[in-house]
Amino acid sequence: MRILLAVDASPDSKNAVRMVRQFAEPTNVDVLNVVDEDALKHAYISPEMPASYLESYRKEVSETAERTLHEMKQELAGVCQHVRLIADTGDAAESIVETAEETQADLIIVGQRGMTATPSFLLGGVSQKVATYAPCSVLVVKEAVEKIERVVVGVDGSVNSQKAIKFLARGPFKPPVQVTVVTVWPQQRVEEQEFIQRKGQELLARMAKELQQGGYRVNTELLQGDPAFMILDAAVRQAAQLIVVSSRGMKAIKRFFLGSVSEKVLVHAACSVLIVR
Repeated sequence: MRILLAVDASPDSKNAVRMVRQFAEPTNVDVLNVVDEDALKHAYISPEMPASYLESYRKEVSETAERTLHEMKQELAGVCQHVRLIADTGDAAESIVETAEETQADLIIVGQRGMTATPSFLLGGVSQKVATYAPCSVLVVKEAVEKIERVVVGVDGSVNSQKAIKFLARGPFKPPVQVTVVTVWPQQRVEEQEFIQRKGQELLARMAKELQQGGYRVNTELLQGDPAFMILDAAVRQAAQLIVVSSRGMKAIKRFFLGSVSEKVLVHAACSVLIVR
């Protein structure tokens, strides 16, 4: 698996680095740090400030970014087959997406909230933009996790949700892992309930079997209601450290429309979220 790990000096970013340690298979990791100099300039530099201040500030940012990259490489020492460091400037989300395309990454890992190289300028929305436009799967890390032990995966029987199951079935996380497979059906008429229940249980049984063959302990839940809300509720009840959902497989500009299940889960989940493509 080729991973693109987007890092900076934020605590969430350091949690993202530690998430790489949760993967069972040896990985090739490209560690990317992006400095948005234009955003920093607008945030910190006023017209009254001399040019010499701006130059010294740019140097400070560059040095901090380089130090951050090497610190992250040390964190990954002995974990990955190969680690490559990449420094870039410009819009953070755009750089992450473009680098993922260029490196043919299988997975992007990014912290929920990032900062620039100096630890006071928040880059709001970067992780959500990356999740929207990335060409590959995206793992948004929201909290520090010593070990992935409990996962909730939402499925609906579509080809895209099958991709989420197949991703997990390859056994990317170190065992043992308990996976709760959730499928959510809308409220239906009384005469349809038996049919819906049967189809839902058949779907869950197929998904559970595939995951069990991948070495997971599996339980299932057939729920009714709003899909995103019920997945989030299941994650809370199971004390999940990770929620796995699939994207809709649309073109990038349409991947997350307002109110989509993936978007709701990503925004509102307390734990980390993996969006599989």
